[in-house]
Amino acid sequence: MIKITNYVRINILTILVFIVCYITKTLKILCVSYAVMLAHELAHTLAATCIGLKISHISFFPFGVNLKLKNKMVYSLADEVILYISGPLANVLFALAAVIIYNIYPSQSIKLFYISNIMLFVMNMLPALPLDGGIILKKILSYAAGEKTAMKVIRGISAVISLLLLFVGIGVLYITKMNFSILVFAVLMAGNMFTQSEKYDVDFVKELMFYKKKVSNKIKHIIVSEKLDYRKIVKQLDKKFYHIIYLMNDEGEIQRVITETQLLNSLMDSNITIL
Repeated sequence: MIKITNYVRINILTILVFIVCYITKTLKILCVSYAVMLAHELAHTLAATCIGLKISHISFFPFGVNLKLKNKMVYSLADEVILYISGPLANVLFALAAVIIYNIYPSQSIKLFYISNIMLFVMNMLPALPLDGGIILKKILSYAAGEKTAMKVIRGISAVISLLLLFVGIGVLYITKMNFSILVFAVLMAGNMFTQSEKYDVDFVKELMFYKKKVSNKIKHIIVSEKLDYRKIVKQLDKKFYHIIYLMNDEGEIQRVITETQLLNSLMDSNITIL
């Protein structure tokens, strides 16, 4: 990556793409596409700033523009939805603006700008990872059914959509003899499912940071094995409830009862041992 400023970085292959497009006289199309993608990411940047997140940088890759945040610790589901829906909504607004301008000053550039915004909106709102639509669906499912269930559902949906796009991409390539954009998109999506990994469990860390914000008058009781690792216990906690945890032995007898507060405090204070 080449560091242009503290907030802008560009992949060296991106420069090569621009050179190739200049030689093949398709630079105009590429510039419009990158302008649309940059506007999309700037909308995410604005939303992130408004909800208190810190921006690291924006990177220009051969196949897109990517916003990198310094942190993603947002407790509110509404804030998370705002963060990820802001980019697609910006594309809708820019597409509407393009229609208005085109009716006054018709031009191929404005028409291309409109088409690019619509395409980016449609593709990004597919309910599959790592697209905005997939992340939003995962956040909603995590809130409603828990992280474990959400990941199972979203991975299944992502696999189906990737497979469908793969077949569509092959069909488009066969018909056009040269348009392989959908095929590349499908391959990147499928690859993401196997290569994407987090340095840490974001939802696990969020539970540690924001558990005191829960409404304590909604209590949920859960029974777990006393041998179960504390991280696995935390993954069973429901964001909408405060929990009472019953630790059970191999004979099915309750050995100890602890609160969610005790469980989470034990993770942050090495002097406290409850398990």
